[in-house]
Amino acid sequence: MFHHARVAPLGALLITCALTWPLPIWGQEKELGPATPTKEFEIRNDRAFLGGQPVRLWGIRSGNALYSWNVTERHVNCLDTMTAHGINTIGLYVQGSNGGFPNREAGYDGLQRDGKLKPDVAARLDWLVREADKRGMVIMVGIFSPSKDQNLYDDAAIKRAVEEVARFLKERQLRNVFVDLVHEYNNPERMDQVLMREPDGAAKKAKLTSWFKAVAPDIEVGVCPAEKTGTEDEYPGMNVRIIQKSMAIPSSGFVVNVELTRHDYYENDGIFTKGDLVEMQADWERYKAAPNSAMLFHAAYIQGITNRSNTAPNPERGGYGKSATDRGVRFFYDWLLENVGRWEYPHHVPVKEVGR
Repeated sequence: MFHHARVAPLGALLITCALTWPLPIWGQEKELGPATPTKEFEIRNDRAFLGGQPVRLWGIRSGNALYSWNVTERHVNCLDTMTAHGINTIGLYVQGSNGGFPNREAGYDGLQRDGKLKPDVAARLDWLVREADKRGMVIMVGIFSPSKDQNLYDDAAIKRAVEEVARFLKERQLRNVFVDLVHEYNNPERMDQVLMREPDGAAKKAKLTSWFKAVAPDIEVGVCPAEKTGTEDEYPGMNVRIIQKSMAIPSSGFVVNVELTRHDYYENDGIFTKGDLVEMQADWERYKAAPNSAMLFHAAYIQGITNRSNTAPNPERGGYGKSATDRGVRFFYDWLLENVGRWEYPHHVPVKEVGR
């Protein structure tokens, strides 16, 4: 005789699963390991040093590298390819960056409204910084981003955010970093907080820097001005002279362009014209010729979230950017390898010496 098995009501099954399934608690997906010190990034006489050794920095801007565990893991998995082609620096932001297409605000804000650093973002930051350190790499840690600054309640929340990031880097002994406190300071359309706009920009930037330095005095910091808005790239107390896009390379200070001019579109990322390639290469040559400078290559393909490629942010090289089936930035990797060399801390090794 056929017997019907008793089936538990759906509600009872869901309650049982909720009580017994070992789901991770928000922000505790990955436990932090020992706080062992990484190599220390320093600036001496307008030059970059890492672990006491002089270095030239060549990097990519990946503002949304902390967007999720999957995205951060993809970055970790690409670090060896990056160094094999000369890349030794990655720029990212705690508040995320422009999410591109279809939603420019898609970046994940790693700060709560009161300025507290979210544990999941902190854990991903720790992981990526330490993996970079294993390869003799540097991470630019940005804090505030345009269109995200207004998420913070007030000046007290801003101060707490600065102090929390500084404290996390110091207590975790993450020293292979430098910090962009505010990206696109004085952006006229997307930066709302009074502390992050003119007038009195120099004094406000100095205040933000003093908050950070009171907690982590040995970490190098600066503030990136919004290009062509009248705010300066120098101010009292800065260590790194941060610029963006087409701004001229100053002859003094250690200069980092944290957002080189982008030539692809979020709506059609990873596709470039021959004219784009000529202009980009001219930029790269400018920075190669300026020993007091560094640059972070910027592409919608690398930074956006989803985009037309449907895979962004893309830490992978991809293709050569000639068509929709060839999206990518492989040309930058090839140029860097051929003109600067692969990265083997503390030096770039020219192609001739690696037998390519």
